[in-house]
Amino acid sequence: MVRRLFTRLLLSVCVFVVLGITPGAAQGQTALRISGQLDLAAAESDRLGVNRAFRGDSPFNPVRLRLFAQKWVTPRIGVFSEILYDSSSGIRVNGAYAVINEIGGETWLNGRFGLAPNPVGAFGLRSTYFNANPLIGLPLAWQYRTNLVGEGTSTFASLTGAAAGPGGGVPLLYDACWNIQWELLGEAGIFEYSFALTPGSLSNPAKSADVEGQSWMARVGLTPAAGLRVGVSASEGPFLSAPTPDENGDLPYTAETNSFDQSLLGVDVEFLRGPFAIHAEVHASRWETPLVDDALDLTSGFVEVRYDISPRWYAAGRVGTMRFGEIAPNGGGNALPWDADLNRTEFALGYRASRGVLIKADWQRTRTVGTGFTQNLFATQLSTVF
Repeated sequence: MVRRLFTRLLLSVCVFVVLGITPGAAQGQTALRISGQLDLAAAESDRLGVNRAFRGDSPFNPVRLRLFAQKWVTPRIGVFSEILYDSSSGIRVNGAYAVINEIGGETWLNGRFGLAPNPVGAFGLRSTYFNANPLIGLPLAWQYRTNLVGEGTSTFASLTGAAAGPGGGVPLLYDACWNIQWELLGEAGIFEYSFALTPGSLSNPAKSADVEGQSWMARVGLTPAAGLRVGVSASEGPFLSAPTPDENGDLPYTAETNSFDQSLLGVDVEFLRGPFAIHAEVHASRWETPLVDDALDLTSGFVEVRYDISPRWYAAGRVGTMRFGEIAPNGGGNALPWDADLNRTEFALGYRASRGVLIKADWQRTRTVGTGFTQNLFATQLSTVF
């Protein structure tokens, strides 16, 4: 924990030192640019926590403020930083990274280092920018917390015997905080690519300082026609953080934490035509964990459609699902799903009051298949950029 906080603090200090360079220090340098986004939401209580991240972050929280700072030190080197204030989790440095374009003079070879969004799928980048997410909520894969805990203490009983609803463990993907990562990315004609290395894994970045080893992440994309974009993503690496000893100082297992990986394969599609925008993603993930012999499989996907009714009004909807694989008790027995399957439906009506002001009225329904767990959430949100 201390190492992670120190690393983030050091990186943030370095970024802001560079941001403070005087305008004449580098040829082609642009002025420091400060911008922000304020989201004010009024929502029914998310009493079951189906939208809450590790720190209590949620897009439905009453106040969320993001401040962005960016500066191009030279025509090809830029530094960026993001500070987030959330009314439930307080203030933190959410992003701080440097970019280097055209490494070695090659237009297709660019680099990025720091607290940056992971390259898997397409929604993570869309959720970062104003007006790119037409709804308030996120797809299940990016936030819903499963029964699986990142310390490796999950057993057959704890996974299959949990009550319906979020388990408080790790999600399939996690976008509420970014990890330190090294990344190469670029475009060449109709092709685009990204390859990155990071500590921890996609599902457990908050514990990255406690994870031994590196995860690799990659996405290859193709734009075969105007308005059509297709991508394939993959990732693999250790996801377990160090276990906590019990009152006697004993550990729940003795195996090395980096012996247990999360692997992922995903596909994303974007289609833009006239007033329609369609996005769809499917991700399949598998975790290995020390106290369960079977691998834990999870498949999640969504389809999202937005229709611009007029220059000011739009309607949007997203339908998503999560399907959990079955595991058997160690030594044999009846196999059971390791968590409860979920369906989520969300609709929103949006009004662009001006270029920098967006108002949303949103309804979200999350339902656990085969149980009585259902939550309907009604919310409005005012978003403004400055």
